[in-house]
Amino acid sequence: MKIIGLLGGTGWSSTMRYYALINQEVNKKLGGYHSGEIILRSIDYHDIMSKYGKDHNHTANILSNRLKELSVLGPDCMIICCNSLHKYYDMIKGDLNLAMPVMHALNLVGEYTQNNSYNKVLLLASKFTMEDGFFAKTLADYGVESVVPNDEEIAAIHKIHLELMDNKVSESSRNYFRDLILSYKHQVDAVILGCTEFALAVDESNSALPIIDPVVLQVNSAVDFALAGDIKNSDEL
Repeated sequence: MKIIGLLGGTGWSSTMRYYALINQEVNKKLGGYHSGEIILRSIDYHDIMSKYGKDHNHTANILSNRLKELSVLGPDCMIICCNSLHKYYDMIKGDLNLAMPVMHALNLVGEYTQNNSYNKVLLLASKFTMEDGFFAKTLADYGVESVVPNDEEIAAIHKIHLELMDNKVSESSRNYFRDLILSYKHQVDAVILGCTEFALAVDESNSALPIIDPVVLQVNSAVDFALAGDIKNSDEL
């Protein structure tokens, strides 16, 4: 089994989900008492979160340094546990020269939409991600049109996002997402949870649209890579 490296803490509430899903998926494939080989580098997110959209070079430099620190610990592949940070990863990846693959959330979503013939999607994400447009541009490269909520909806989503980053999930938040997604049901083919925390408040029970979750796509890609050639009998301990 290869080692999966996680750059987490971005924020911490969704990083826990990455850790849990990797272990669950490894155990599902291998059985017994198997769990994932994981290295977690959890960072202080404040310096990045407070400067989104204000100082791109500052954020890119922090990400570059943290990815280098994680890479020297010896993972065989890496996951950046934040969709928004992929904008900055794309800015620095040519200079990083990492020896291991990074499971790119946006590209995985683009491939998934193509494979499922989704032509138009609702993008729910952090305020920065929805307003910056980098996620929508990547999807456009895959021939997929993105619909972004209006300014009033973005403001409401931002307030919920701040709660979710503290792992606070309320019924009112779940109901808001339920009603919001329902209002777009006849305009799009699916909804993208473009913020890693949003799966805490959106699932099949309150979404009228098929859900595209980049976290799941990253985890599945990393586990498939880690277990390539290593799938054993599920009865083996």
